[in-house]
Amino acid sequence: MIRFICICLLTCGLLVTAPVQARDVVAFWGFAEDYDFSATDPTKQDFAADAGLALGANLQAFRGDAADLDDNGGGGFVTFTSSVSGVTYPESRTAKWDDLKGGGDDFDIGGVTVFDVDKNDGAGIVADDFGNDALIYLTFDGSGFEDFQIRFDIEGTPGDLPSTFDIFYRVGGQGTWFRDADQNEIPLTFMDYATPDPDNQFADSGLLNLSALLDGQSQIEIILNDFDENGNGEMEIDNVEISANVVPEPRSLVLLLVAVAMLARRRPA
Repeated sequence: MIRFICICLLTCGLLVTAPVQARDVVAFWGFAEDYDFSATDPTKQDFAADAGLALGANLQAFRGDAADLDDNGGGGFVTFTSSVSGVTYPESRTAKWDDLKGGGDDFDIGGVTVFDVDKNDGAGIVADDFGNDALIYLTFDGSGFEDFQIRFDIEGTPGDLPSTFDIFYRVGGQGTWFRDADQNEIPLTFMDYATPDPDNQFADSGLLNLSALLDGQSQIEIILNDFDENGNGEMEIDNVEISANVVPEPRSLVLLLVAVAMLARRRPA
């Protein structure tokens, strides 16, 4: 009997301390459908996620100067196969900017245009309006997930391509925005397509780890911005994917109850 209990407890310990984690697509945006900017809010366009497990995942493309908007985006040149889901997405539309950085209207969230921001640069919390013509604002429910990563494709005209960008985040739908030290001026390296195109090059952002403070949070907000361009021309973003590990469910109580039930069945009448 003692031996049986020890085996049960050992089994419980092994299963609890070594859970199997499965990585999943939390949200994906491929911009496959035509879209038009609203006449009432011409600097923004919202895109619900095309795929993924997160509830209410939304991507908002913000363009600071309405005069530079491009309805229906650009024509994508990159076929993307997700390393997480294995799904292949064909060439389609993109979210396109005709001006990367230069002011324009203020970006806002619910009418708020100035935010408390900690850029992790020694200056502490400062007021910031994220003044940037090319900006992506992402929101999603991260409940049940951890170890978030983000990636995207980016295309553009040689000579006008962005060289770096930043990632900001916050949780809970309010409060201070944060930027981790290693996510300031994240480098981008552009390359030719398999068949070189004199008018376009592209880059893969690579898999970028997001802050552990996002783990399990139900209200996650992310901003991709400060696309520091070499010129002042176009930029197209495509195949935005957020992935994460599924948080393993607690198993110790279930296994203990099973062990107790098995012991009860072995007891003599």
